[in-house]
Amino acid sequence: MPALIALCCIVLFFVILFTVHINVRVAMKDDMTLALRVLGIPIKILPKKEKTYNPKNYTLGKIRKRDAKAAEKAAKAAEKKRKKKEEKEKKKAEKKAELEKLTKEERKALKEQKKASRPPVTELISLALNVTKFFFSRFFGKLHIRVVKLHIRVGAKDAMTAAVIYGLANQSVQYTMEFLRKFCRVDKYSRSDIRIEPDFLIENIAFEFDINVRVTLGGVLGAIIKAGWKFLVGYIKIKPDPKNPKPSAKPPRSDAPPCPDAPPPSA
Repeated sequence: MPALIALCCIVLFFVILFTVHINVRVAMKDDMTLALRVLGIPIKILPKKEKTYNPKNYTLGKIRKRDAKAAEKAAKAAEKKRKKKEEKEKKKAEKKAELEKLTKEERKALKEQKKASRPPVTELISLALNVTKFFFSRFFGKLHIRVVKLHIRVGAKDAMTAAVIYGLANQSVQYTMEFLRKFCRVDKYSRSDIRIEPDFLIENIAFEFDINVRVTLGGVLGAIIKAGWKFLVGYIKIKPDPKNPKPSAKPPRSDAPPCPDAPPPSA
């Protein structure tokens, strides 16, 4: 019976993990607002709640207690840092002593062996780019975005500069929305309140926006796991095998002496 209960709890955990949505709301009017909602529970991140000061927490005894606790914490951190440094120096000295025991030829062979066991840099960069592209395609495909409001007022010191910035801002917003609609799931796009306007009464750019992002935690974890697996499989494929080295593209080096010049043809 306890095993069945534990199994049900594990199944319920993964069901919740892969089905519960996380709602993120980012808004800007006078101040930046950032809030999460998980299982209907709101979690406010920005703006941060101002701390209230209680005079009772600033008595002489409590101040001394906090100072002593801070000093103890600093001493533990310094001791931990010292031990870590000593351990690092010890390992470095041991490695140096082992290398000193080897001959010059053995050190060179060890260096060549380490170099041969690493995949080529070009293939590693290509793999990283492919995995990054794969991750973002999977990650953005799981996002549900709703642009409730996006108001941009463009101003500058002179009308010509304001007109140029307005054109760039208008084009950038259009490209961004097309990107989101292509790679993400944009909800209720026809109801989005998007306005970009020139304002010759201000000398800067003013923003007002309200954007909601919805995603399942399982979707994010799934994208991370798939990308990690793709990188691992790709790394195994490009990692050289010392027992079966790949044939070199360069022609083999010949140690034979060069052929003598052929005699000139007889008349």
